[in-house]
Amino acid sequence: MTPFHQAREAWEAASDLRTTRSVLKQYAYGRQWDALRRSVAHGLAAPSKFEEAHLRNSRPPITSNLIRSLIKTVVGRFRLGLSEERRDEAPSASELRIRRANRLDELDARALEEFLISGCAIQRVTLERRFDGTEVWVDNVNPSRFFCNRFMDPRGSDIRLIGMLHDMSLAEMCLRFGHGSRRRHRDLGAIFSRGRGGVHQGSVARLASEVAETDFATPSDPSLCRIVEVWTLEIDKRKGPVWVCRYYSPEGELIDTTPSPFAHRSHPFVVTLYPLTDGEVHPFIEDVIDRQRHINMLISNMDQILAHSAKGVLLFPTDALPEGTDMRLATDLWGNPGGVIPINPNASRLPSEVAPAGHTQAPAQLLELDLRLFQQISGVSGALLGQASSGYTTSTLYQAQADNAVIALRDIFDTFASFREARTAKALAITRN
Repeated sequence: MTPFHQAREAWEAASDLRTTRSVLKQYAYGRQWDALRRSVAHGLAAPSKFEEAHLRNSRPPITSNLIRSLIKTVVGRFRLGLSEERRDEAPSASELRIRRANRLDELDARALEEFLISGCAIQRVTLERRFDGTEVWVDNVNPSRFFCNRFMDPRGSDIRLIGMLHDMSLAEMCLRFGHGSRRRHRDLGAIFSRGRGGVHQGSVARLASEVAETDFATPSDPSLCRIVEVWTLEIDKRKGPVWVCRYYSPEGELIDTTPSPFAHRSHPFVVTLYPLTDGEVHPFIEDVIDRQRHINMLISNMDQILAHSAKGVLLFPTDALPEGTDMRLATDLWGNPGGVIPINPNASRLPSEVAPAGHTQAPAQLLELDLRLFQQISGVSGALLGQASSGYTTSTLYQAQADNAVIALRDIFDTFASFREARTAKALAITRN
């Protein structure tokens, strides 16, 4: 089996991870009822009867996006830690150059956001010439474009095949793979034409949809060509284990091949999947999805109750109207603060207002419980969120609560710190002799 076919098998084997990531991303960015529909369609969730009713109802259900606030809090805490880290460190000139060229703090903040949503932190570290010059470049890799063999070691030491999907213009293909040869440029032009030949308007519209999955062979932009980058660990009789890079067309035509050109002799990827228990990925926000769904259901339920219950309805017996007064005048006076309504003293019954009697009390109590459970499950307490404490909470206790919340997130932060250390080590070793 060729590396191209191995890459395609690895890509297809990760389809569940990509589908789950797509659903969790929708939850994270507020499209939660759409995410529920997608979860049901892929067998990832079973909706309650109430959720099914809302999915069929023309009245739009309500979303209270606590997951987004949770992610922003964790990323904010990470950025605060970066500020403290920068004050105490003394980076080398090479490390400082790499950090400034790539704006690593911003890049890592976005990588952490992806890590919380999908459980995947992936970056690609290369030495190449770009518009801003020849540098060691670090790029975040979208998990929907990434593939590797199934591995069990959290350090990735058992990775034997790894790669990603690229979309390139013909000019970029010629620059990267032409090697200054006119014949190769002509061959690349033919590959480019074939690589774009299967892209039709229907597939373009499908790929533009938010819920569409990335296709292995179809570029996301019809003006570009899909290129498959595949790295494999192979045995060389003279050098021992070596990493070899190959680039393929969507049809599996070999475009270029080269052994690792980097000083570290490895592939350019740095990968951390969380927590990788028995090779499984379970993202941080996965734990609070059920609570988020229940909170949305309760708030939508309360909204439905309020929308369909009597509120401020005036029961005004017709015989209570004094002579010469019409119902419109009585209605206007009832709605005015301090209004005085003339009443017929001989009326059989006085006017009264109908108001709901505690219909939302039970859902409100469940909602309060859900909010507390959301904080307990996520480990992000009100203290970490900066919410006001009760009048009986001392400043020392409040700080202790915030510190304990950070401890609950320590595994996330330390795992991501380990990822960043591995990335920096690979970036520094890329040109080392």
